[in-house]
Amino acid sequence: MEHSESSFNGVHGTQIVYQVWKPSTNPTGVMVIAHGIGEHAGRYAHVAEELTQHGIAVYAPDHRGHGKSGGPRMALKAWDDLTTDLDSVVDIARAQVPDVPVFLLGHSMGGAIALSYALDKGSHLKALVLSAPAVKLATGTPKIVVTVGKILGRFLPWIPVEKVNASAVSRDPEVVRKYEADPMVHHGMIPAGIARHLVLTMESFPSRLPSLKVPTLVLHGNADQLTDVDGSRMIPDLVTETECTLHVYEGLYHELFNEPEKKQVLGDFTEWLAPRLANSVATP
Repeated sequence: MEHSESSFNGVHGTQIVYQVWKPSTNPTGVMVIAHGIGEHAGRYAHVAEELTQHGIAVYAPDHRGHGKSGGPRMALKAWDDLTTDLDSVVDIARAQVPDVPVFLLGHSMGGAIALSYALDKGSHLKALVLSAPAVKLATGTPKIVVTVGKILGRFLPWIPVEKVNASAVSRDPEVVRKYEADPMVHHGMIPAGIARHLVLTMESFPSRLPSLKVPTLVLHGNADQLTDVDGSRMIPDLVTETECTLHVYEGLYHELFNEPEKKQVLGDFTEWLAPRLANSVATP
């Protein structure tokens, strides 16, 4: 496996840094990864290692305001800035590894970004994979809380509103320890601005999902405390234009690829991808 790091100027001239992992043989496919809120692409090196063993090259950017990328930490002017940056990474991957199928994996907030991208710009994607995607507000969230949060996000976007509970990331204490010690992970409060953009995007999905045309795999743990598993259950119920497969894992927490059962999850993931790689050609 070969690893490299590059960057480009994204929306508003913000520097976007991305990681690339390539197999030792000619790639048979490309996977672009959109990470979750507050983290960074480097945390997916082990996922990339698994994918490269199946001949897949991996491209993974740090979102603006995250990891090594530029921009004020955790700030976001518009949701489209994220999908436009992601589109640039997809274009780079397609140019550097031409004539192979392109796949997109999104985790948590990255799942919302990936799903938005697939709905708006995904005609050239071979398939979409969503890991614990943030696609639905938790059941029972009071409307007043949502309304006040949106107002704060619009007029006072820097106001802190929420913090990721590190202990809910994984049942593996070593994963939690590394997460808490990682200097590139945002350990502070999540500002209202980016939270507002995420909420508005989640609220748009029920009306938009019926138009999804990219074959989709959805993975979620039913003990996830950070994103609602009912949101993942909603996706195959609403997708009518293509195939949509859902795996719900009993007792697993938020980061499925970092749970003690990660080998099983990665196995289900690559098994689902295999027939989409075999005898496959790139989508124009």
